[in-house]
Amino acid sequence: MAVYPASSLLTEPTSAWVLNVANMKAITDNINALTADLVLARADLQAYPGVDHAAAQSTNIDDALQAIRHMIAEIGGETLWYTAPGASLKVHDHSTGKGGLIPWGSLGTSTARKVELHPEYRGAVLTKSLRGASPSGNNNITINTDIDVVSYVGRHYYEGISSQATLQDYYLALRFTLPIDFSAWASSNAIQIEYRTGSMLSTDCHVDVYVYKSGNGTVVTNTDNNTNTTWSNISFSSSQLGSWSANDIVELYIKLESRNSTYARIGKICFNYTA
Repeated sequence: MAVYPASSLLTEPTSAWVLNVANMKAITDNINALTADLVLARADLQAYPGVDHAAAQSTNIDDALQAIRHMIAEIGGETLWYTAPGASLKVHDHSTGKGGLIPWGSLGTSTARKVELHPEYRGAVLTKSLRGASPSGNNNITINTDIDVVSYVGRHYYEGISSQATLQDYYLALRFTLPIDFSAWASSNAIQIEYRTGSMLSTDCHVDVYVYKSGNGTVVTNTDNNTNTTWSNISFSSSQLGSWSANDIVELYIKLESRNSTYARIGKICFNYTA
């Protein structure tokens, strides 16, 4: 550590003050000592900031700078906290002696991520046709929104219901941009769509789902004639969805079909992925 002069008190300059060799040496010594502390601030054999320093050594500036180094060292995982970090703040790989930008993944072992959408979904519209195709012509169906409370759990939902004798249909189309930290789909439940129908007979009501990647002309995967009189999930696995990247856009077309006043409902949509 830097050693300061025995006395740093100099005579206050006046218009008649003469700069002599002794004063110049005192000023130089003080500047050198402060500079040394600011640059080094280490290697005084103290175990941690706050321990009294040896005689003739600075204390306040050393403690502050050493405390900063100690914090950086703990973040970066350095063994010798009083040494300078061995990497820039933008290059960080958690190896010994490097402090820097800490990735989200370092805060825990899990990279699992989930995005939940509840009706009315942001970015969703109602349409009579599948991705711009001609409407079926069987679109005499009412689309409602409401809340279904089961065992004190309230689910928001879209509902398609028709009193016609033949199946009537309508689509809910949703666009979802994959987050910037998206790396890959979760293996078994990459996309989950909550649904419920008023009958187990697909000839009375059902839910169909079609998954597209924006910019691609063919359907990625789909499932038809889903029925369940209790809330359940339509799920797609990563193997069904294939390879995607951050900022890719998922286009979901969810078809609600109904006749004879039996309903088809859809609730929460989950996108599960790893970062």
